[in-house]
Amino acid sequence: MNCTTIDLLRHGHCDGGEIFRGHWDSALSTKGFEQMQKAIDNSDDWLNIYCSPSQRCLNFAKLTAKTRNIPQCTANDNFREISFGDWEGRLVSDVMQENPAGVENFWADPQSYPPPNGETIESFNERVVAQWSSLVSEHKNQHTLLITHGGVIRCILAHVLGMGLRPLSRLSVPHACISRIQIFHEPGKPDWPQLVSHQPLLDK
Repeated sequence: MNCTTIDLLRHGHCDGGEIFRGHWDSALSTKGFEQMQKAIDNSDDWLNIYCSPSQRCLNFAKLTAKTRNIPQCTANDNFREISFGDWEGRLVSDVMQENPAGVENFWADPQSYPPPNGETIESFNERVVAQWSSLVSEHKNQHTLLITHGGVIRCILAHVLGMGLRPLSRLSVPHACISRIQIFHEPGKPDWPQLVSHQPLLDK
């Protein structure tokens, strides 16, 4: 039996405060960089790195590839966070004050209550899962690091665990959380994915 291992790393704390940071291209804060560095300190055997093209993921991915001599570092648009539409770049507290029911309904049931003019959870999930499947196929039996966003990681975890989309917000994926998924391959049988570990930083 062969095995593919993929580590999912969420970006760290960002500049700009608590905003709806979907496609909004915020930079990592110094704290965020330190969080991510700490999360990967004990891992050093990746053969390739994939990431979202957002700078809070891409810049750290490029630096990690350079310092660890990893030849492949690929940004892919399908690993970008969900678009929050009219809420993009706005403080969560301001949107909550203006439209508390809309925000609460979105977190509770994103399928039924998407952000105004935002990406639907179905479309978001479709692009993420399709790209995830391509990544697994292209790098079968390898160890890969994927640096991306909380929403993307939740979709991947839900896919691996066979969950629906409605309870995605019940999966906690804080800044610099790192999760490991292994996919076991056996001839003549369907692939068998497992969530092996899910490790938020103990100190935020």
